[in-house]
Amino acid sequence: MRERGEFAADVEVASEKRPRESRSVFLRWLLFYVACLAMIIGLMWLAPTVPLDPWISTGAAPVLGWFLIPMASFMVPTFAIRRFPHIQRRLAWQLVLPLVIGSILGFATQGAGEDSALQERGRWVNSKVVAVKNENSNKTAQCTLQKLNGQEIEPELKESHGCEDGIERGDVLRVRYDPEGVVGPEDESWDPGSSVGLIAILAALFVAFGMWGCMRMSRQDRPYVDA
Repeated sequence: MRERGEFAADVEVASEKRPRESRSVFLRWLLFYVACLAMIIGLMWLAPTVPLDPWISTGAAPVLGWFLIPMASFMVPTFAIRRFPHIQRRLAWQLVLPLVIGSILGFATQGAGEDSALQERGRWVNSKVVAVKNENSNKTAQCTLQKLNGQEIEPELKESHGCEDGIERGDVLRVRYDPEGVVGPEDESWDPGSSVGLIAILAALFVAFGMWGCMRMSRQDRPYVDA
């Protein structure tokens, strides 16, 4: 009888402990994904709008926002569950969705930040095409522009932003450029629009799918933790 009483007490303690552990796991991963989300959006938005140095805006920020932080959202949960048997780590496919969504979110946020920067500090100017790179190749064309007073506009005008087929050296284009030289120029067809709705949807999906994958993996991990 005494052993039965001790067993019942142990079962009761375990049943009370599991909900607390579940809440703790939920909050831990929620904070993790919210932190990743804040870093992606904050970095990719602030890089062009502050603006940060060009080597950060065009180099370090995209690497972090498009790749490293989304990759961390996949790798950290996968290997943080230390007692999860290696053969069962195939369940980590559930975390591929937040990895992909995080990369898309970084790209979309950077585009929105660049549009905002051009709206705030950009200027319209007539410019002259002084060189066209990759004009006769399969690579993306880039136009080197100068103001009519001879001052060069940086960075170069990309093919998707107005350096289209048929543009030649000596042509005059009206573009909106960034005096800070961080955001690339845009031609007259530029329409910034609004990406707030898209960013909000991607942000919600990033956290939701990340939490879904982590909680499922945590439940699978429980038998091995309790063993």
